[in-house]
Order: sequence, then structure tokens, then C-alpha cells
Amino acid sequence: MDNVVFQISKLINRVSNEVDPEKQIKLIVDSISDLFSIDVCSLYLLNEKREPTLYATHGLKADHPISLGEGKGLIGRVISSKHLINVANAATERGYELIPSTGEQAFKSYCGVPLVRQGESVGGLVVQNRREEKLSEDYEALLVTMAAHLAAIVPNVMLLKGKGKKRLNLRINGVKGAPGIAVAPVYTLSSVSLDQIQAGQCKDVNAELAQWVSLREKVVLSLNEEKELLSESLGDSSISGIFDAYRMLLLDPALNMMIESEITSGANILTALKRALYSYADSFRAMDDSYLAARADDLLHLGNKILAIYNGPVKREDTDLPKKPVILLGSDISVTDIARFPTGVIAGIVCVNGSYLSHTAVLANALGIPAVLGIGRNNRFVQGERIVLDADNACVIQNPSKAICNEYRRAGKKNSKEVEQLKQLKGLPAETVDGVQIRLMANSGLVNDIKPSVDSGAEGIGLYRTEIPFMTCQAFPTEDEQVQIYSQIFSAFPDNPIYMRVLDIGGDKQLPYFPIQDEMNPALGWRGIRFGLDNAHLLLTQIRSMLLSAGMSGELNILIPMVSAKEQIQAFKLLVGNALEQLEEEGISVKPPKIGCMIEVPAAISQIPFWAEELDFVSIGSNDLSQYLLSVDRNNARVASLYDPLHPAVVHEVNRAVTNAKAAGLPISLCGELASEPLAVVLLIGMGLSSLSLGAAYLPKIKKLIRMIDSQDAHAVLQQALTLHTTQEIRDCVKGYMETIGWV
Repeated sequence: MDNVVFQISKLINRVSNEVDPEKQIKLIVDSISDLFSIDVCSLYLLNEKREPTLYATHGLKADHPISLGEGKGLIGRVISSKHLINVANAATERGYELIPSTGEQAFKSYCGVPLVRQGESVGGLVVQNRREEKLSEDYEALLVTMAAHLAAIVPNVMLLKGKGKKRLNLRINGVKGAPGIAVAPVYTLSSVSLDQIQAGQCKDVNAELAQWVSLREKVVLSLNEEKELLSESLGDSSISGIFDAYRMLLLDPALNMMIESEITSGANILTALKRALYSYADSFRAMDDSYLAARADDLLHLGNKILAIYNGPVKREDTDLPKKPVILLGSDISVTDIARFPTGVIAGIVCVNGSYLSHTAVLANALGIPAVLGIGRNNRFVQGERIVLDADNACVIQNPSKAICNEYRRAGKKNSKEVEQLKQLKGLPAETVDGVQIRLMANSGLVNDIKPSVDSGAEGIGLYRTEIPFMTCQAFPTEDEQVQIYSQIFSAFPDNPIYMRVLDIGGDKQLPYFPIQDEMNPALGWRGIRFGLDNAHLLLTQIRSMLLSAGMSGELNILIPMVSAKEQIQAFKLLVGNALEQLEEEGISVKPPKIGCMIEVPAAISQIPFWAEELDFVSIGSNDLSQYLLSVDRNNARVASLYDPLHPAVVHEVNRAVTNAKAAGLPISLCGELASEPLAVVLLIGMGLSSLSLGAAYLPKIKKLIRMIDSQDAHAVLQQALTLHTTQEIRDCVKGYMETIGWV
């Protein structure tokens, strides 16, 4: 039995890693039949009519899908009741229906278990034997366990190749990378990937190191050429920052040190490159912070770029590239891919992977190209087929009807006008109809984020995540290294406030050179200021670096993360005092910073009045606060649907934080995704928040909304929302107001 459990675990991993849906279902039925030493194993999935359909079997005769009526047969009972049936003789059971063409009459026993995904039945798994005996309880339990795992990974039957007529207007959901609409043929990109690299050894370490230096120089040259090509042809200066970001990653001393270390240990260039980049990417992906997790995609894009140049130029005829508008489709579409295409040819971008914070999304926003990312690997498109890309609703429509295409073309023309209008807002204030000024600042974490933030019209940096430079190094960065990085932020915003959060690691944010031992509950463990105060020497160095970067002119505001007790604030202020004294003794003049704390831990909300005498301001970290309040990991697919920033508890607690801060005379701001959600912004203005920090890409749209809102009306909407009991009721309430001001 133990061996069977082990084999089941291996099978689940194999099925998860299989890309082809047909091979997936064949692997399932063959392997289970073998593992259980059973005569028949069959997989039924619900078709578009919700009919149980036999899609794969080991032991029955079926060379094409066979459908029963909805709820028909024992499998229909299993699926509709979401309850297993385990009997010695299936023919004697209520609802039994024989399918003679399959030869099913030769098998007596029957055990069927439902496949349930997100509360809904999607199919069933059936095993049968010639012997007239029930499946043992042990094997029944294993089959239930297997079905629970498989429910999450079995393919959508509508996407199985060659299985019936393709449904009209099939909607495939993803995430919005850049707003807009496109109707055009698909153009599928084939590209090399580091995934394909097998581990290899080098013959001559010195020669391999020299080859790496040469390859790196070629990549830098190629990036510069592509940057110039795109910047000139498209005339968008923000594009330069993305190419500069790739170049900075490529030349990062810590990354190069890791690559060279791998080569010195005997690995060849590609193996060393893969190990180094994957190590970095894994660190980023493990984080709960979606901004940081998105940096993993950027690293892998860079890796694929390096691999392409290593392999040498691929001969392409001019006729290879389309001349008319197309929607680019690929697993990962990089800046390099986009640079290949003539201006105006790319109507839209669809990526199997990626997030709204990746550089693909940033570039798409800069170029005004609608993009939908993260649609999943099992979606099949035919080269040249016409699709609808509705990035505003984060979806792709496959096999669209003529009427749908026409409707989306009309909507696309309207969207183009709105994009041009947003560009005109850059120099205008974010001011409500009744004259209330709202400061809109940008979130940042990498130096290459600075230019997009400036170009968006941001009035400062409302959250600078200082942990990112720490994570990309092979050791704790020195004071000089930190000063070099932070100074660029102050130079970009000389007359605006900079809010710098001190080192916030632990939990999902790990440093490669300072691993924190496994904790039972990392989210509630040694992280944020808890880690910082236990490593006061690191915190002191960072505070000194911030003070030196700001000098006498910079408007430095230091944020303390994950505060839950007044003693933590007091201990931190002592460190700031020590840093100021040290610099004074060294003859260096700096301006004392303002000190505030993040309101992320729910307990902090009630403590604001008691902490006020120690603080200059507070800032609500809406992402973590929402997750802690709702006890939901928004990056966990199984529970992500429960995460909603407009949940009544979140609205009430954010309002309570604002009320407490104002009563205590403390300035309060909010940073996080809540600030980029239009519905939430109405409520935030109604609460009296006058400072928001959000992603630079969303800033123009939020500014437009603010200029349409009357703060008194927003306050009235808030008061009504506070009486409502469900998230949907709150959403409907705010939508009703937004319709009255003409926001669509």
C-alpha cells in the first residue's frame, strides 16, 4: 500500500507536467489501471451540455468520445450527487445504463468518484473489475484522493484536440496586462527557452569564462540596438527604461558572480546561466508580493534572450513576419520578440504565462497594445485563426461569431480615443470636482521603475521596497552600494516625498545568502521589523544609507513594516537616533527623516491613537492587511476567489484606520492594489484619504476618475456601503454612483 501511495504521488506530478491534454487523460487511465491492478479505468468529463462524456479509457472499447444524457447512468449519479458509488455488481444498481459498444457488460464491480473543482463537478473517475466484489476501503480512499488531485489539473474538454465541433465565443480568462481591445488573426511565436537546456560540463573553465564575457557583451549590444530601434520607431521614451532594466540585470555583479561560480565548478555556460537565473527566479516567485513575483518573468525573458544569441542568428525572410495586424501569442513574449515586428503590426498580445506587473505588461502599456497574460498552457489556438482580445475584461474569445467581432471592433475604436485623453492628464492635478487635492504617488522597487513613475505624473514614491536590492545580491549590500541605489530615487524626485520601507524580508521573501529556517507559519513569523530589530546592525547600515542618499534636500520618510507593538517603533527610533549621531560625529550633515509605520497587521488599527506620539505618519498596506483580515492567500488558486479588497471587513477596517489616524492628528496614506481599483478609490476618497500610492501604469486612469468625483458624494456612498453586508452589495452600490458621474 505504501508503494501505491508513492506511485500515486509520482503520477500526479507526471500528469501536472504533461502539456498535451490528450496525453494527460491517456496517462491518467493507463496508470491508475496499472497501479490498482484493475481491469478498467475510465475518465468522464462534462461536455458543454453538461453530459458525462467518456473521453479516455483503459479496458473498454471506445475510439471516440461517448456521451450519455445529463445525469444518466451511474456516472451521472456520481457527478450530480458529488458522492462516490462503490458496488460489487453495477447492473443491479438504480440508474445503471449499459453502453454495449464498449464491452462494459463483461465487468461486474464498479467504483465511481466525482471530480470536483472549485465546488463544481467537472467529471468522474471510474474503475471496474470482472470480479463481483467491491473495491476495498483502502483503495476506495486512494481513488478519492487521486480524484481530488486530478480535478485541479484535468484539461478543459473544449480544448481537447479534434474532439467535436469548437464552441462559438469560447471565453478564456487570464489577467489584464494592458488595457484595450483587438480583433485579429493569431500569430504564434516559437522561441527558445532555458527549460530545454540539459545540464552539461565545460571542458576548459578559463575558455568558458572568456566565452561568457564575450556572450554578455553581445547581449548588451543587441539590447542597445533593439532599444534604439523601438524608441525611434515608436517614439515612447518609457520603453528605454525596460531595455535598461534588462541590461542592469545582465550586468548585475551578484548574478555574474553566481554564473562564474557555477562555471568555475565545472558547469558549461548554459547550465550555469540556467542555474543562476532559476535560483533568482525561484526566490522571487516564492514571494507573496505580486510585484516581486513578477520579476521572475523578467529574469527568464533575459535568459531566453541570452540563449537565442548564444545559438546564433536564425535566418528569417521578410515574408516570415506578417504585414497586417495580428495578435501575438506565446508562452512568454519578451521585449526582444516585440522589437522584431514592424510598427503597427502588433494589434494585441496574449501570453500563456506572465502577470500584470511583468515587463511584458509594462511594455504593452507603454506602447498602447492591449495584452492578456496568464491564460494557461492547455488553451489551443490555430495559426491564423481570428480571435477577440478583451484586455479590459482580462479574457480572450476563441471562435468568435461575426456579431461579437463587430461589437468589439466598435468598442475598440471608442477605447482608442480614451487612451489619448488619459495622456493629456499628466500635467493636471488629481483634484476632485469640489477642489479636494489627492496626491498620487508611485510604488517602486527597482531603479528601472523610476522613469515610468516620472512619466506617469507621479508626485513622489509612496512605497519603495528596499528589500529588492538585497535579494539580488550574493551578500548583504554595503552602505556605499545602498547609497548608490537610493540616490537615484531622490535625484528623480528632488521636490517630492520618498517613502522608503526598511528591509522587509522573512516569510515569502527570502535572501539567497541568509536563509531563514523553516517556520510552521512564515506569514506570522520572523519577518519585517521583527527580523530587522534582531539584526540591528543591518538595519542601522540601511538607515545610514537612506540618510546619506537624502542628504539635506531629500524629503525622506521611513516606513517600518509589520509593526504590532509600540516598543518596536521606539526601538527603531533609537536606531535612527544612533545613525544621526554617527553621521554628525563624522561631519556629515543630513536632515532628520519623518518616521511612520505600515498598517498591515490588523492589531495596529486599534493602536494608532496610542502610537501617535511616536510617529509622524502612517501608511495602510492594503495588500497584506486584506490578506490578514480575510485569512486568504490571494496567490493560492484554491482560495484566491475569497480575496476581495471590497469585502465588508476590509472596507470597515480601512475606514477605522483612517478615522483613528485623523483623530490622532496623524497624516495617513494608502499603498497597495486597493489604490488602483476604481471602485475602491471612490470609497477611499469618501473616507478622507488624500494620498494614494499605486503602480505607475494605473495612475493616469485613477487621476481621471478622481477629477470626476465629488468628495461629499463619495462620503455619502461610503456611508451607505458601511451598512451593507456582502461584497457584491458594496460593488453594486459604488457602481451605481459611478454610473451617475459617467464612469463606464
